[in-house]
Amino acid sequence: MPSFFVSRFGELSYTMRDKIYAYLKSQKRGATSHELVEQVLKIKGASPGISETLIKTAIDGDRRFATDGHHLWKIIERGGTPLSEAELVLLSILTIDTVEMAQTLVEISAQKLRGDKIIDRLHIFVNPGSSAVSTMRLPADLAQEMKGGIPLEKAVCSLFDFLGEAVVVGYDIQSTRDQINKILHTLNKTIENSTLCLKYLAKKLISNLQPKSLDDVAVFFKLPIMDTQRTEEEISTIANIFSLCKELLKTKGFSTLEEVLEFQYPDIEYIDFSKYTFDKSFLWAIPQKPGVYKMKDKHGEIIYVGKAKNLRTRVSSYFWNTPDRLQKTTDLLNNIYTIEYEIVGSELSAMLLEYRLIKQYQPKLNQQFEVHERAARYGKLKNFIAILPSPAKESLELFFVKVGLPLERYEILKGAVNFSGVEEILDKMYYGTTEATSRSFLCTKGNGNSPQSQFDKGRPKGNNAPSGDDVLRQNILTGVETGEMDIVLSWLETNRDQVNYINIDSISTKETCLKLVKDYIRDEETPQKKHFRLK
Repeated sequence: MPSFFVSRFGELSYTMRDKIYAYLKSQKRGATSHELVEQVLKIKGASPGISETLIKTAIDGDRRFATDGHHLWKIIERGGTPLSEAELVLLSILTIDTVEMAQTLVEISAQKLRGDKIIDRLHIFVNPGSSAVSTMRLPADLAQEMKGGIPLEKAVCSLFDFLGEAVVVGYDIQSTRDQINKILHTLNKTIENSTLCLKYLAKKLISNLQPKSLDDVAVFFKLPIMDTQRTEEEISTIANIFSLCKELLKTKGFSTLEEVLEFQYPDIEYIDFSKYTFDKSFLWAIPQKPGVYKMKDKHGEIIYVGKAKNLRTRVSSYFWNTPDRLQKTTDLLNNIYTIEYEIVGSELSAMLLEYRLIKQYQPKLNQQFEVHERAARYGKLKNFIAILPSPAKESLELFFVKVGLPLERYEILKGAVNFSGVEEILDKMYYGTTEATSRSFLCTKGNGNSPQSQFDKGRPKGNNAPSGDDVLRQNILTGVETGEMDIVLSWLETNRDQVNYINIDSISTKETCLKLVKDYIRDEETPQKKHFRLK
């Protein structure tokens, strides 16, 4: 068949794909290329070779179709995360050259999307210091905004928390991620999120496009060119381009996030699942809920423990076919044999369970065993009860926090009538005497010593003896318990606008506090909406 005919036929293939798809849908056994050419394309007498060429040209790049061992074309019903359900973050950063430093990060903008809906925004100016600003040739308004910005480390940590587990979208997004990770590495953090690169995606979707900048892609799509290279304006352009790219992806049959992540790259290394005890079907069947996952080697040893707000997305992300895997991910893929996971009720529960498991097993591929102190833990919120979802049906989980004491957790049914367990914890933590509280917690630790002897152990005698609260801080919290408190206080300070909690410091009596607990638990809207009875 002449090459020009094959080329022309390719231009008509979008319509042909839908016809082929409809035919294969009606033929469960599948169909040969020759059958598709005769029955769908209505071409008679084509040789087997020409039939094969025609069908491959018609469905080029459409991942709905595959051939089996008998050379029959079939429809692949793929699993994965639908694009309409995926959590994505559009990201833009502004860096400026200075005399002292090659590039200085001065502005960050991000939008969090679920489907086509914006669910959160982030915009930060970075203050690199007056000496650095003075060496930059900046518009007066930008220079002024930078002077009112926040320190670099705080800015990148805010972005790190904002990203969560979302896939990050940008023009040259790998380069952006690398720049931010250079700063985060000094803070023992790394952005490991998968990325969607609009530069690569545009090249794959539009064969004659070779963009050198985001403006080149904008021109192709007949979008306005940015007047200034400011991040909020660039985010708007990124959002428009990504929306148009999704329409093109849809015409090619791409419907899941995993398919798009794989499609974007010119050269990728495919995962070989034959060396694992699981396959893609296992990954797609993982619930989209918070939890912890354990990766084990062939000997059953736990080599990595991780936590996730969305287990399916996080665990599956290790196995997406990409060319830019972090070395940590490559090491995991080379060593794991099986995966286990446990569902919990909330991100906080997942963080606490992950911390305990890492302390217990010290997996060789976990790079960080300690919880590093965070400035957020010294926020104003000190003594409180947080009300969070539970993995158990029709239940909630209560987190009782008091500075200087171990964390207490209690699971309760939404329709509970007996609150004696809650009352006991309230007495023990907040409304009992200091000495009684200390004895109660020491007995709870089950160390076999009498409460009073343990309470007095190592305690100075005489008038300079520390108060009961000082003794609690010195003698009760173990290293693990201190780490848990760091996690809880930091997480609550970061997420306090999205979490239901009761501030104990605002409540004078146990009866008032218990009534508020009951109100929260019995409120049907509490799991979906935030309520602040007392701040």
